[in-house]
Amino acid sequence: MRIGEIGRTIIEGELTLRKLMAIRLGRQAAFLVVAAIFAFFAVISGHGLLWAFCYQTLGFSALGAAATVFAADVLVVLMGLVMGRRSYMTPEEIRVRFAREHALNELRQTVALSAVATTVAGPLTRHTLRAVWGVLQTLMGRRR
Repeated sequence: MRIGEIGRTIIEGELTLRKLMAIRLGRQAAFLVVAAIFAFFAVISGHGLLWAFCYQTLGFSALGAAATVFAADVLVVLMGLVMGRRSYMTPEEIRVRFAREHALNELRQTVALSAVATTVAGPLTRHTLRAVWGVLQTLMGRRR
């Protein structure tokens, strides 16, 4: 019964962990999609503004202004990739992971203990103990 309870705890912990991970990753994907849509429209407007600023105010050539806009695009893409790849676990997810690992360790100990108990109480051990007891009785001279 103890092994069943520990197994149930492990399964419940794993299901809770998977649910929390799915919620976290789904939320992250939704934010990334919304950011991508707004970024698309902002990039269209920003390109024109940046190119005009570089061309007229800073006095760049048409090619220099285009290269500046391209460099800004690469910088923003790299920042977006770095920030979009980060994913922090929530405190609840960390708690569930610790509970699952604790239950798995407890299950391993219970299974190991039951294996040792089975070995000690098994038929081979009983036969061996009877044989050893018989040898001891023979050596002591109390054989019936």
